[in-house]
Amino acid sequence: MNQVAKLKPLEKAPFFTINTVKSLFEAKDNSLFSNVVRWENDEVLLRLMRGTYTTRAFYSNLDTVSKNSYPEFLSNRLCQPSYLSMEYVLQKASILTESVFSYTAITLKTKRVIRNKFGNFIYYGIKKELFTGFRIENRGVFEVAVATKAKALFDYLYLKLYRTPKITKALVESFRLNLLEITDKDLQEFGYYCNLSGQEKYMFLLTILKELKDGY
Repeated sequence: MNQVAKLKPLEKAPFFTINTVKSLFEAKDNSLFSNVVRWENDEVLLRLMRGTYTTRAFYSNLDTVSKNSYPEFLSNRLCQPSYLSMEYVLQKASILTESVFSYTAITLKTKRVIRNKFGNFIYYGIKKELFTGFRIENRGVFEVAVATKAKALFDYLYLKLYRTPKITKALVESFRLNLLEITDKDLQEFGYYCNLSGQEKYMFLLTILKELKDGY
C-alpha cells in the first residue's frame, strides 16, 4: 500500500498526535520520521505544534464557515483548558478599534505562544477562581469556548493592570476602549468578576468604566 494512503483514516480528524500516525504503520518501519518530514513539506500533514498535526484533506473538506472557525477551535485544543478572550473577542465586539492578528486566550497554564499556518495563538495564565465567564458556541462543525464581552474586557484589563498599584481614569482612557458597545448588563457582569478577583483596585476600575461610559 502507498504510504500516504495509510493516512486516509486521519482525514476526518481535526487534530492528532504523532503517536496516532505511528499506530498506522508497522513498528519495524524506521523510515516513518523521514516520511513525516516529507509529508509536512508536501503539506499532506499540517503541523499544528510539536507532535500534533492535521491533514490538508481534513481542512480542505470543511465548509467555509467551519474553515473560518477552525483556528478558533484549535485555540481551545492546542492548550487545554482555555477559552478565547481579551483582544480577539474585544475586536470582534468592536470594543477594541485596533486590528488584532492573533488568537488570544485564557488558560490555567503559564503564558505561551504557539505559531502555525493557521495563525498565532497567545495564551495568558489566570488564577483558577477567575477561569469562568465563557460559553460554548457552535461555529460551523466545531464547538468553541469563547468569553462573554464582559469577561473578555475583564481579562484584558485585569492582566494589563495586574502590576499597576493605582488605576487612574487617564490610564483606562489610554486603552481607547469603545464603551458604546458595553451595556449596563455587561458592566454588572464585569463587576461580578471584579469582586471575584478579591482586589479593591478592580472595584475602583468598575467605577471608572461607569464614569467613562456615562460621559459618552
